[in-house]
Amino acid sequence: MCKVEMVEINNELLEGIGSYCLRSKKKSSGYSNKNKWLNNRFEEGLKYVQVIDNQKQVGFIEYTEAEYSSRVVHADGHLVIHCLWVSEVGKGYGTRLTSFSRSLSPL
Repeated sequence: MCKVEMVEINNELLEGIGSYCLRSKKKSSGYSNKNKWLNNRFEEGLKYVQVIDNQKQVGFIEYTEAEYSSRVVHADGHLVIHCLWVSEVGKGYGTRLTSFSRSLSPL
């Protein structure tokens, strides 16, 4: 039986698990810089949630309140999704991630 989990990454988990993107190469400077950037943004309320299916990372969502977004967005009281990625379509991973983000939102 498959077990799907939602894991909210924080500074400590990021150190052990790392960020997740199919295009990320763990030894690249871009990957290292992304993790440093994430660590700094966690202090501002950035959320980074991975979906794990049967102990395999299959997607993630990265979002924050609009006022803290690194994107140029004027949308007070709203969330901004910086990135949403899943490895397979049709399995409901994206729906789970966006639903999970709404449940964590203080807005």
